[in-house]
Amino acid sequence: MKKISIVVPMYNEVEVAPLFFDAINKVINTCKDYEFEVVAVNDGSKDGTLDLLLKKQEEMDNLVVVDLSRNWGHESAVRAGLLSATGDAIIPIDADLQDPPEIIPEMIKMWEDGYKVVNARRGSRNKDTSFKKNTAGIYYKILNKLSGKIKIPDNVANFRLLDRQVLDEVNKLAETNRVFRIEVPFVGFKTGEVVFAREERKKGKSKYNFGAMFNLAVESVVSASTKPLRWAILATLSSGSIFFISSITELVFYICYLCGFNGITPFAYAAWLVVNVLFFLGTITFFLIGIISVYLANNVEEGRKRPSVIINKIYKKK
Repeated sequence: MKKISIVVPMYNEVEVAPLFFDAINKVINTCKDYEFEVVAVNDGSKDGTLDLLLKKQEEMDNLVVVDLSRNWGHESAVRAGLLSATGDAIIPIDADLQDPPEIIPEMIKMWEDGYKVVNARRGSRNKDTSFKKNTAGIYYKILNKLSGKIKIPDNVANFRLLDRQVLDEVNKLAETNRVFRIEVPFVGFKTGEVVFAREERKKGKSKYNFGAMFNLAVESVVSASTKPLRWAILATLSSGSIFFISSITELVFYICYLCGFNGITPFAYAAWLVVNVLFFLGTITFFLIGIISVYLANNVEEGRKRPSVIINKIYKKK
């Protein structure tokens, strides 16, 4: 019998966790031909989530509880769950039930039909704020512009099915700063998708604030491509051209002044032109320094070779 691992990271999810287990068990009960394990990762919760999980384990023989040494963040918690999962197919899913467990049987069917990866794609973002809709659209457009041959699917987060072969390849990737939604398309394999309507969070509050979204966007760009580093060359050429043109313009106005065209006021105009050019060049310079700094910081972190996550203990029912 084939085994399916459901990986669910949890950080302060004591309110919604019971609803999640009710929903996931309903799905498991409809898939009689498969063995299931649920790998719940406690990401340093402070609200009693770990105690709830251990109590739930008394009812669920197939529940594995992975307790992390501290709060590591969503991507690292997913990573810990993927490392701990033992299934032939693995499905990461969030606990908030915005990703509907009800489509898991359809994902499994596509896997049986030969797809190594089955993405769960949001059909719409009607439940999202205008800000989140717009920033998400920009996020995916930028990633796909930068990622070259790697196609980053729009509106697909961590909720997807991976064949064991795919997960093994993902787990081989050596970087410390993990971005799961970049790693999966990077390794490739035959990919299908299931479209779903994203629901509102059932209970509790989202832990994904603006800072977390911004960090994810930056890490995604760095993980997907080194193209921004090459912008320095283009910016240097462009800046040099603009400075050259401004110098020629200043020279022309000065010649006009020497020839008696006093109405032109060349010095004032030239001074204004130079100030604006220098401001433009300075802006470009600081922008490029910022990009280089992000890649340099990422390189320093990778050079330390620190683990992306540390597991305190894995609880399995005997």
